[in-house]
Amino acid sequence: MRASSAICRQGVTIAGTVSVLRLSSVLRVALSACTAGYAPPPAGPASPPGIAGRPDMTGWRLMGDAILTGQFERQIIRVGKYQGRTARVALVVTESSLEVGDVLLQFGNGQRWSPGLRHSFADGSRSRAIDLPGHVRFIQGLELLHGSVPPGTGAHVELWGQ
Repeated sequence: MRASSAICRQGVTIAGTVSVLRLSSVLRVALSACTAGYAPPPAGPASPPGIAGRPDMTGWRLMGDAILTGQFERQIIRVGKYQGRTARVALVVTESSLEVGDVLLQFGNGQRWSPGLRHSFADGSRSRAIDLPGHVRFIQGLELLHGSVPPGTGAHVELWGQ
């Protein structure tokens, strides 16, 4: 009897092993069928294309730029005569961070206007697009007021128009 019970146990063990192997292969087939066409969801909105640390300014034109260092009360970015006509502007800051207390735009007719842009720019960041009052305006320059750049660095500030 012992031999037959061992055979039965052995048969049960073999049968149990076969069913575990069969179950694992069935699960493997089922999982591969479920994931055959699976693609992970996109990782949120893609950042605009740009060159390492620079925002994409496609559709904009560079109107003027300056390198700022240390603390300052007033820095002016001059705009060339032919680059000055625009309906909206944006600032781009690279190579360092920049704190700005206020921004004043100087128009060709002598008028000055502040868009109320008090901002801390990180390296490689840009301002929002600033719509100018009126239709298309001629800009002579941009004044950055009450600002600072971290010691030992220089922030490259660019004025872009569209």
